[in-house]
Formats: sequence, structure tokens, C-alpha cells
Amino acid sequence: MPPGTGPAFSNAYLIDDADGRVHVVDPGSPTAEARAALSAAIGEAAVGSIVVTHLHADHAGGAGALRERTDARVLLHERERAALGRIAIGVPAPDLEAWGVPEDRRTELVAAAAVPTAPAAEFVDEVLDGVLTDAQLLDVPGRRLRVIGTPAHTDGHLCLHDEEAGLLFTGDHVLPTINPGLGLGGPTDTNPIADYLASLDRTAVLDTGALRALPGHEDPFTGVRERCATLAAHHLRRTEEVAASTGATVWEVASGLTWTGGWDVLGGFTLLSALRQTAQHRELVARRRGI
Repeated sequence: MPPGTGPAFSNAYLIDDADGRVHVVDPGSPTAEARAALSAAIGEAAVGSIVVTHLHADHAGGAGALRERTDARVLLHERERAALGRIAIGVPAPDLEAWGVPEDRRTELVAAAAVPTAPAAEFVDEVLDGVLTDAQLLDVPGRRLRVIGTPAHTDGHLCLHDEEAGLLFTGDHVLPTINPGLGLGGPTDTNPIADYLASLDRTAVLDTGALRALPGHEDPFTGVRERCATLAAHHLRRTEEVAASTGATVWEVASGLTWTGGWDVLGGFTLLSALRQTAQHRELVARRRGI
């Protein structure tokens, strides 16, 4: 991945089918280095399809070049396609004044707001070939790869479950040590934290003891059910922290919460993500109190 964008790398997965083709899950960043790595891994194999777990550039950015080279169809969840359409119309900037953000921090947040959804319009117009639905089986001969809708990180994020092989391709939904950002896919009609808790339940039940997760970042891991429980507990604790806060604005509440790396080190995109999640937790608290 480009320096300064988060984890050092994202994972692309190649799935062999019974007809000698490979199917690519998350072709990675649009950088020359990432494209070369993926091309070397594929070699001379025919590419049957390109599945994108969600719209972010570090997962979907390489889809256009790979599609042009191989003529393989690019697919993503129908809910993500709808989100891309909303993004193409325009993503409203967060109301930083209402959040109580100090004026000297607003410029960096305005710049960060467009980063996750920047490639969306181009993706819809030039790259996307079709959509997938919940519980759909992919056209991958010799395998039963089922689509699991897991909205939260983005509104149409998906995972892929290969029950027979005991594999779950998790994208950015469940990572082994990182707490994924939520609500990073443009405007939504639902609360991303509430969506995330429901999506964690949906994936946890798939783990009957031998499931191996293949995440979008970091290394493959087991213990999906336990990891889902840990992630859910993290957000439920955060909701309780927000409920107990006496802060009057999102900024005041967020600055008093417990952040993994500390509040003072947050800046740009990570700061914006923290503020957004704080606003989402406040909405859940207000809903619970009937406000």
C-alpha cells in the first residue's frame, strides 16, 4: 500500500477453480508495485472473475487494470453498488462546527473526508460489471463460495464463505488485531455500529471450530467467533463510555474516550474516523434513551 495510508500491505487472494482458472478476491491498490505483484502471482492463468469485498482503493483500486488485461468481470455486493451511486452524486462533508471541532483542526478533516470514497464514481462508470446478493453462490466451478453481506465498514461490504474448505474471506470486516473503521462508505440510512454488531453475529455463527479467516490486512487466523466477540465487546464498551460522558459536543466526548493509541496521536483520517464513530455511538445512546 502507498506509504502513510495505514497497514503496510493489503491481501489479494487467488482461488483455483475446477476448470484451471483463478478468481481474484480484492485485487489491491492501483499502484504500479501492487499491480506488478498481483500480475506475477497470477502468471499465465486465466482469470474467471474479480470479486471486490468493498469499494476502498486498497481493495478495489487494482480492479480496472486487471479487468482490462484479462476481460474478467468485476463484481461486488448490490448494497455497495447502491452506495456507490449515492457517493457519485456527492458525499456531504461532516458538520465540523456542530461537532465542536476547533477551527485549527478543521482543514485536515475536510481533506480527509473525501479519501475513502474518492474512487467511487470512476468505479461505477468504468469498472463494475455486475452485483452479488446475500447467500448467492459464486460461479466458481468445484467450489461453493457463498456471499455473506456484512455492512458496517462500508454499507455494502461482503465476506465470502467456503464452507467445504473451512475458509472465510473477511475483507475489512474482521481483522486479527485491527479494529476496523465503521461508516467509511458514504451516507447510510442505518447506524454503522448497529450494523456492525449484527454483521459480527452473522459471521460468528459460521465458525464451528475449524474456520480459517483470510482477512484484507494482516495474516490469516483462526478463532473467528472469539475475535467477533472481542470486536463487539469493544464497541459496546465504547457505547457505555459515551453514555457516561458529560461532554456537550462530539469533540468533547471523543477527547475524553479511551483510544487504542491515545487521543493526542489522532490526526487527519484517523481523527475523522474517531469523531464519526463517536457521533454514531451518541446516536445509539440517544436511541436507547428514547431521545
